[in-house]
Amino acid sequence: MLKLKVGLVLCAVGAIALRGPLGDANAMRRVPGARWMPDQRLAKLFSLGHRSTCADAIWLNAIGNLSRDFGDQTRKRRWLDTVFDTITRLEPTFSNVYSWGATYLGMLSNDKDRAIDLLQKGVANNPDDVKLQIELAMAHFEYKKDRAATLAVLAKVVQHPKCDAITMGFYDSLLVDDRADYAALATMAPWLDSANVDVKEEAELHLERTKKLIAFRAWNEFKSTRGRDAKTKDELRDKSLMAPEVFGPVLGSFEIDGDKLRFPRLDELERKHALRTMTAWSRQYRIEHGHLPDVPELMRNPWTGGRNIAPPAGQHYVIDDAGVRLEND
Repeated sequence: MLKLKVGLVLCAVGAIALRGPLGDANAMRRVPGARWMPDQRLAKLFSLGHRSTCADAIWLNAIGNLSRDFGDQTRKRRWLDTVFDTITRLEPTFSNVYSWGATYLGMLSNDKDRAIDLLQKGVANNPDDVKLQIELAMAHFEYKKDRAATLAVLAKVVQHPKCDAITMGFYDSLLVDDRADYAALATMAPWLDSANVDVKEEAELHLERTKKLIAFRAWNEFKSTRGRDAKTKDELRDKSLMAPEVFGPVLGSFEIDGDKLRFPRLDELERKHALRTMTAWSRQYRIEHGHLPDVPELMRNPWTGGRNIAPPAGQHYVIDDAGVRLEND
């Protein structure tokens, strides 16, 4: 009995002595408020046979922390890798994780290579999932401008009986037009009729940005070959400058103002996008600090790239429980 008591005392003393060093050594692994994640190599063992249930539980716990500022990009990256790898090891057919994870990595974290890698893993684990294959093709096209890789994926997709008409048209346009003008505009088509206003406007924003890229390319090529700026839109209605299929949408997206092009609809959508982003950031700020930010703090927020997005002339920002909006002075 005495030996047992001595052993327990020594264990307690050892635990107390090691508490500080172990705490310091593991400080980088802890994130206040973030859910604990098991080692992905032991995920199946921890699940005790309930893999799908555990994958669902981990995913639901992780969603709330995806937008959290970890204070260290390396730490955030390591945590994301653990989340995605653990869940897909437990349930390789969990297609939403590949899709949502790739969207987060590619569009919010700007880590396009890892987004493509995650989608490739999803396609490999789910060879009959047409949706993931289409998303992989779009990632190659949008993130890397890799026409060959996009065509390689789509060549298999268009043979599938579940392939939709828009994807087939996208594939055909890539085969016909090296500039992929029509294909670039077609990528947003599925979301333009969304019942969700935010989704619809984000899709339209990307569409208008693409129109702007095509318009400026045509504008600059015209000036390079003719030695002057185009005076009218009709002068740009030339198939050597852009694909004929996009004459209407592209030429209708801008106005010629002397030697400049103006994009009124794009400017409006960019402002709405900035307001949505600032609203999301202000709500996260309140969660972390207990109060809403003031306007100077809003101008420095990292979610809009740290840019000082000044309000239009005659307007100012208002921040309240409803979000961030513009009001007249």
